[in-house]
Amino acid sequence: MSTTIEALEQRLAAVEQDLARLRLHLEQRPAEESSAERGTRLLRDADLSQPAISAATAKAFAELGITGEPVGIEKLHEMMLAAGVDPNDSAFSREIIAMREE
Repeated sequence: MSTTIEALEQRLAAVEQDLARLRLHLEQRPAEESSAERGTRLLRDADLSQPAISAATAKAFAELGITGEPVGIEKLHEMMLAAGVDPNDSAFSREIIAMREE
């Protein structure tokens, strides 16, 4: 039986998600939370979800063939200019705004 690293990562992510859900269900939250209590709970929930998010991101990157470290903003601008795209152009934002106004 040959299990790949990716398959193990997926299985581990699923187990971690299940464990996070169980922990959330077992917690007894007060009917009313203060802002500080809510913030603490949300940060804890985010920490519990992070392994699953990281595994899903790694899987998606692998499927898309994305490898290596992210490039910095300066390098990204150079790459955009080389591809004929003006990084200072706001055409994408203008288009989103136009769609909202429809």
